[in-house]
Amino acid sequence: YLYCRTYVVESAMKPNIYSFFTLLCGVKCFSIAPSIDSWGSSSCSRYSCLSASTKLTDWVVENLDPDSSSASETKAGENDTLPRGGLVIADKFHIFPANSRIEVEGDLVPIRLLLSGKNGGWGTGVHPTTVLCLNWLAEKLLGGENILDYGCGSGILSIAALGLGAATSVGVDVEAEALVTAEKNMALNGFDDRYEGLHVREVIPFCLRRPGADICVANILIGQLVRPSMVSAIVTNLAPGGLLCLSGIRPHEVESLKAAYDNHIEWLDDDYCELAATETEGSIESYGFDVGTWSRVVGRMKSGEIDILSMSELAVS
Repeated sequence: YLYCRTYVVESAMKPNIYSFFTLLCGVKCFSIAPSIDSWGSSSCSRYSCLSASTKLTDWVVENLDPDSSSASETKAGENDTLPRGGLVIADKFHIFPANSRIEVEGDLVPIRLLLSGKNGGWGTGVHPTTVLCLNWLAEKLLGGENILDYGCGSGILSIAALGLGAATSVGVDVEAEALVTAEKNMALNGFDDRYEGLHVREVIPFCLRRPGADICVANILIGQLVRPSMVSAIVTNLAPGGLLCLSGIRPHEVESLKAAYDNHIEWLDDDYCELAATETEGSIESYGFDVGTWSRVVGRMKSGEIDILSMSELAVS
């Protein structure tokens, strides 16, 4: 079975979503009452679906080497390497390896990262897309928001958001190793009680407690961002008026990306930004070549009802 944790506020919606996913695609859902204490789904531990050593669902981690997410001090994979001296980004965040003795100065938000091998959590701050997302969070986050971090990797964006005062964050990734690494990084930075990690197969339409995320950041390549199932998972879990920050895209891909979300997102052109590797500290040194120019697009969730059935159909497409 594909195990999903589902939260539905309106009782009338519960049988519709449960029946649809169970009958159409063989999904076995854990339907948890809306009286959970946290915005995410950490109370699922009360329903015996989580292991004793992690908040991640059992099937996500059952085949992992328990030491697989502590293989590197500075490398996240694919040459994504954090300089030992750390990075300061947006004059707001100081990112450094977990075992570093660097002293954080002033009002900078410390982000300590325990990194891991090839699949253990991409995201150190040396790639232009990570910087684009961090810059946006530094500028826009007010505090108290509920965050959906889609493609969380090392958890760097969730740590940044929580460090700026976000209330909670739910991190989503397809790699189990990345989810383990992100969870360890939350504990390392003191945010484990305000964070939960979910495998991408656990995220279905309307699965976050209503009204949904105030902000979703998704730093993922366009091939995944435009998939109907991902579009559905993201827009149905955004609160009305919630903000969506997308990166991982090239400038020539922007219009195609927007087209995939146009029915639900009003784009905020003033928040559009491009950043080249040559303008990104540590990027050339890390990757050994120029990874080029990347883009960030930002939009706001449109008001109005979302068709549950059509979104559910997209989720399995």
